[in-house]
Order: sequence, then C-alpha cells, then structure tokens
Amino acid sequence: MGKLIRHNRVKIGIMALLSSLGAASLSHASEPPRPAPLHYIGSVQLDPDAGWIGAGWTILIKDPALDHIDFSLTSAFGTAVVAGSGVKAMRSEIDPNSYGGARIYRVDLMPAEGGRPRRVKFAYAGPLFPEELLLPINSLDTDKIELTVDSDWFPFDARFDTKLTAQVNVRIDGDWTAIGLGNAERVQGGYRFTQEAPALDIALALLSRSVVVKTDNYVIYDARPEPGTKVDELSDALAVCTTYLNGVAGPVGPLPPASIIITGRPEGSYARGTLIALTDIENEDEESLRQFTCHELAHHWSHANPGGPDNWINEGFADHLGNMAVRDMLGRDVFEARMARYAEQLTEAGTEPIWTQGTTDRPTYLTLYRAAPMALRDLEAKMGEADFAALMQQVMAGSVRTTPELMAMIEQLAGADMRDWFEVRLGA
Repeated sequence: MGKLIRHNRVKIGIMALLSSLGAASLSHASEPPRPAPLHYIGSVQLDPDAGWIGAGWTILIKDPALDHIDFSLTSAFGTAVVAGSGVKAMRSEIDPNSYGGARIYRVDLMPAEGGRPRRVKFAYAGPLFPEELLLPINSLDTDKIELTVDSDWFPFDARFDTKLTAQVNVRIDGDWTAIGLGNAERVQGGYRFTQEAPALDIALALLSRSVVVKTDNYVIYDARPEPGTKVDELSDALAVCTTYLNGVAGPVGPLPPASIIITGRPEGSYARGTLIALTDIENEDEESLRQFTCHELAHHWSHANPGGPDNWINEGFADHLGNMAVRDMLGRDVFEARMARYAEQLTEAGTEPIWTQGTTDRPTYLTLYRAAPMALRDLEAKMGEADFAALMQQVMAGSVRTTPELMAMIEQLAGADMRDWFEVRLGA
C-alpha cells in the first residue's frame, strides 16, 4: 500500500496561479517543432512534505476541426479555474465512470481563425492524494515523485486517444534526479521537462535518491530503499530483449534509448515511451524477469486507445511478445509451462470475452494479461509462424489502433476464414 500522507490545507488563491506559476512564460513559449493536436505549457509547484501541487497550464488546441473537448482532472483539487481566449463556454461535472475520482471539464471552443491554435487555461491547487491509494503507481512524497496520467494530475483529453507535446516547468525545493518522457534539465528553482515527441501522457519522475547504472541503450535508476538486487540480471534482460524485439520489428524498429526506474512497489509497472517504471525485481526469476522486461519494452509499439475496449491489443501483443521471447531464449518447454499457468488461472477465476462487436468497456486484468495473450498464442499456431511474424510487424508499425483494423489485417494476410475464426476466438 502507498504511504498515507496527512495534508495541511494550503491557503493560496487559485486565480493567482495563472500568474504566480509562470504566466509570463506561458504567453511567450514557443511552439514545439513536431506536430501534435495538443501542446501543453505548464508551470507546476510541488510541495512533497504536504503532498501538495499547484499548477497553471495553457493548452494549445491545434486541431481546427475540434469544436469542443472534454478534459479529465482529479476531483481532489475541487473545481479548477478554466479560462483562455479559446473557451466559448465551460461546464464541469464528476465523471460517473470514475468512482468520484475525476471531474470532467466540458469545454466548448471558439471557432479557429487563421490557422492559429486556440488557448485553454487551467489553474488549480491542493493535495494530489487526499486518500491512501490502493495501487500507488504515482506518488508525491519526500522520497519519490512519480506523475503520470494514472493519477489525473493534469487535465487530459478524456478520449485518451489524442497525442500531445509538452513543456513543463516544475518548481520544487531540494536536489532531485529528474527523469521525463523526453528531456529533463535543471533550471533555476526546479526542473524543466520537454516532450517534443507526440505521446498520450505527460510523465515525469523526481527521485530524492537512486543508484544509476548505464548500459548501452538504457539508464537504470534504482530507487528502491535497498538498491542493487538483480540489477545485473535486469541489464542482461534489457540487452537480450532489445535484440529479440528489434529482430521481430525488423524495419519498424529499433527500440530507442530509454530510462528505466526500479521502484520498491510490489505491483504497478508501466511504459510511457522512453520512460519505463518497473516493480521491485528482487524476487523475479530469470523467466519472469525476461518476460516482464520484454513486455514493457514491447509497449514502444502499442498504438490502441488504452482507455477503451481495444486495450487488449496493447497488452495482449506486448505480453505475447514477452512470451515469444521466453520461448526463443529459454525453450519451448518453458513457454508451454507458462501457457499452462495462464490457462489454470483463467479456469480458476473465469473471464469475460476479450472483444465482441459493440464492446465498450476496458477489459479486465485477466482478460488483458492472460486471455488476450493466449488468444494470440492460438492465432500464431493457426496462422503459422511466418504469417504471424508478418502480422506482428504490421501491428508494430503503428497501423493498428482498433480491433476491426486488426481483423482486416488478418484477413489480408491469411484470408477471411482466419479472420472469422479469430473473431469467434476473441468472443469465446
């Protein structure tokens, strides 16, 4: 469980945040060099002793076709102030699908003029985690600050399907190691994080202590209370997984250099482009560490909407790639034993269909990490390794975002009968 932090109420005017948190820099910041529908310019103040955050954002809406956009932000901040020349009207409400954890800001946009981006500004302040987290993927304390979209810490497009770029100035006292999805640098009063490559998230971490290990393609930050265990084994797993995955990807590779954070938590890993956070690896054996590492690296090629029913593509393909790597490295017997454990877990717990026509809900854990990779195992066996390898490359190339798109690709590669069989398999 995450540490429960008792927060003191901080008396600060929300309206003042747009100026006190860098309004001057917001109005003069330059456009990012790479295109994305949204660009975020943020000034954020962090108080890890209180678990408190204050933030001011200017969001540039660069898609002229949008006439409205819904933003999601944690309701722990109360109601944010929303302003800006691009805002025609705004209303907010608690997201009925978030168990009270998020507030939706429904923004009607002014018409786009002359190709100029519309500006929407947010300001808010308060404790980010007023209650103990059941799965503390994110944290804001004196040892480690880890912020991703999982905590709704910044206002993001509620469709969860829109790429963004960002420049975020973070004010914080003390000396930290800064890691971001992109460039992280020390500046006066804090740190600047710049994301020039379009991504779905603004992800960053600040570590008060860590042991740094550099390898050919990765920098490992061991942020555990007692660092060092299994780091050499992780370095080996990163090397062999990179070689294997680049071989599968072929012309749509290779994997880029990335930052790897080893956390002390027992569950809750994620990959955000070139920033990957792992759980504590102390008790991982060779098989699980290699599969786990290959799975997270494979998310470099994930392109489906992670918030919807097609997320099975992201997790299923990443997990099966990890299982294929285990088969390649450790042998078919190890692979088949792993598949038998998957099947046993599904038999004991039961599961839902992976995907059917009209599915709208995000799949459950067992569906994502057990049923989906087993369905892909069956598809590989039925298609044959050569055709399945071609399918994997096309998925990794980024042309597949939805299940119907995947079905069309299977039909093109292996015929309508194969497509129909797999659709039945997903719905079983």
